[in-house]
Amino acid sequence: MARNRSQENRTSQSNEGAVVQGDKRNAQDIIGLIVDQQSQFSKTNRRIAHAILSEPHSFAEKPIEELTAWLDVSAPTITRFSRMLGCDGLKDLKLKIMGSVRIGIRYLEPQTPPGSIAEVAERVSKRAQKTIADMHHNVDLERAQAVVDKISVCHTLYAFGSGGVSSWLIEEIQNRFFRLGIRVIPCNDHQMQFMLATAVERTDVVICCSLTGANIELEKAVTVAREYGATTIALTPNGTPLAAAVDELLPIDCPPDEDILSPASIRYAYMIAIDIISYGVAIARKDAGREKLRRLKQQLAIARDAAQTQPLCD
Repeated sequence: MARNRSQENRTSQSNEGAVVQGDKRNAQDIIGLIVDQQSQFSKTNRRIAHAILSEPHSFAEKPIEELTAWLDVSAPTITRFSRMLGCDGLKDLKLKIMGSVRIGIRYLEPQTPPGSIAEVAERVSKRAQKTIADMHHNVDLERAQAVVDKISVCHTLYAFGSGGVSSWLIEEIQNRFFRLGIRVIPCNDHQMQFMLATAVERTDVVICCSLTGANIELEKAVTVAREYGATTIALTPNGTPLAAAVDELLPIDCPPDEDILSPASIRYAYMIAIDIISYGVAIARKDAGREKLRRLKQQLAIARDAAQTQPLCD
């Protein structure tokens, strides 16, 4: 008797006793689904799951005859396992495995992590030093000067960014430039970025931070800001959609870290770029920048009633 398909879409249970809930059955991240459900699998199904997680390429490339010998299971068992995960069959399972592998193979391959906190500190420090040195040697000085020229005379500086790193980079932009007498409006919300872009004036600058340069919502906001006459600037990799959407680009091109557990050292490249620009703007604004720094330092010293040991520009 044929199984009712609507019931199958809600819950699938193999002969080995593993259950995959209906809301998981159309998952595209098949690796994540296997990891999430493997504790419910039977011993036989856990053997198949282990092979997929440990050697996904081998599983996807082997024909069914080799898979049965490798895993010591029958062909119908592999087919049932595939359907239990919501796949149409073994071919569909293999396609989804390869899709997951293309995106996240580095997260599946075993790595040798540092053996001590001393080695952790050394790796982090050396990667940061290399990133800073690379930025020093490769920064486009002509473009950096163009960015300095635009920001140093702007009325309002809008700082747009979203995501884990870009969100706090725009806060650092605010922290650097408000003390130079420039009004800064940071924003990490896409809808608000779009609305703020409609309120810009021709004397304003919109600066964007993006580690990928592939932020469609940010591109929309930039396009609107340009339509109303604001100068748009991006700190982002060369050759990306966002890089092509702005008036001025200061490219940040750094190779990705291969260590998936380590914090991304590309953050330091963006910090160096922001520091270069802010230092250049401070010099360009001359007395206007100095006076705002003096006020800040004066009031902090009075409020804290302490020796003036902090750096003058922090």
